[in-house]
Amino acid sequence: MATIQITHTPAEGTLVDGDTERGDGTGDILKRYGFRWFRSLRKYGHPQSRDRAPRVVVMEAAAEELRAAGHTVTVEIAGEVRDNTTVRAAQHERLEDRRAALEAKGEKLTNEAEALRRRSDAMVEHLPLGQPVLPGRRGRAHRNLLDRSINTAIRSAKTAEAAQQMPARIEGSRRAEAYKERPDVTARRVDRLETELRALDRRMAGLKLYASADSDRLRRQYEGERAVLVERIAGDRAVLDAAREAGTFGRYSKDNVHRDDRVKIRGQWRTVVRANGKTVSVTTGYSWTDRYGWEEVKALACDHVQDTPDTPES
Repeated sequence: MATIQITHTPAEGTLVDGDTERGDGTGDILKRYGFRWFRSLRKYGHPQSRDRAPRVVVMEAAAEELRAAGHTVTVEIAGEVRDNTTVRAAQHERLEDRRAALEAKGEKLTNEAEALRRRSDAMVEHLPLGQPVLPGRRGRAHRNLLDRSINTAIRSAKTAEAAQQMPARIEGSRRAEAYKERPDVTARRVDRLETELRALDRRMAGLKLYASADSDRLRRQYEGERAVLVERIAGDRAVLDAAREAGTFGRYSKDNVHRDDRVKIRGQWRTVVRANGKTVSVTTGYSWTDRYGWEEVKALACDHVQDTPDTPES
C-alpha cells in the first residue's frame, strides 16, 4: 500500500505526493474528488488551486477514502495567504512562460510547414510539367505520387496556418492581462468579492446555528476562503486608491454629474437621465435607459464642468 501526502500551499496549490503506482486504485479515488493528473509535475493536483483557499472538505474526504482503501495518508494545509503583489507577480511570470511556449511552438510549426512544403515539392520535381497520368501500373504509381504530394502540401498549409495564429494568441493574452488591471475592472471585481464575502459571512454564521458532522471542516474551509477574500479586496482597494490619487479613477460621481449632462461612456456621448450613488442612467435613443457604473464614465461635458477637449456636438 502507498504512503500519500496531500498538501496545500499558496505557491503550489493542492498537490498529491507519494509512492503511488498505476493500477493501485489511488487515481480513481482522487479523480472522484476533482483531482487531475498534471503531466508536467508527474503528480495529481487540484486545477487552479494556487493562491486560493484550500478545499478542506474535499481534501479530507479524499484522505478518508484512501485510508479506507488501505493507504497511509497525511493532509497538510499551509495557513498563510500571499499578498496581491506577490500573487500578481507569480501570475505574470506564469503567463510569460506560456507566451514563450507559444512563441516557441509557432517557430516549430513554421519550420515543420516549410519542411513539409519542401518534401511535397521533392516528390514531384522529377516529373515533367503537364505529363499525363498513364493507364496501368505505372499510371497508378504516378497517381499515388501526386496524391501524396498534394496531401503533404495540404498538411504544410494547415501547419503554417496554425503557426500564424500564435502571435494573435500571445497578443490576446497580453490584452487580457492588461484588461484585468484596469481601474474600472478592478472596481467591479471589488464589488463582486465584497458580495462573496458577505455571503460567506452568512454561511459561517449559519454553521453556529445548524451544526453538523462536517461543521469543523466547513469552518476551517470558510476561514481560509475569508482570509483570501479579505486580502484580495484590500489589495484591489489599494490599487484603486492609487488610481484615484493619479486622477485616472473616481473622478465622476453624483456630486459633479447632474441630469441632462453629457458623459462619455464606451466611446459614445450619452445624456444623463439620473445620477445615483453607484451608477449613472443615460439615454439610449429609445424608450429605455442604460445604467453604468461610475467607473465607466471617461469624460464629462456640461455647463459647470468642461474637462475634455473631445466635446460632444449639441
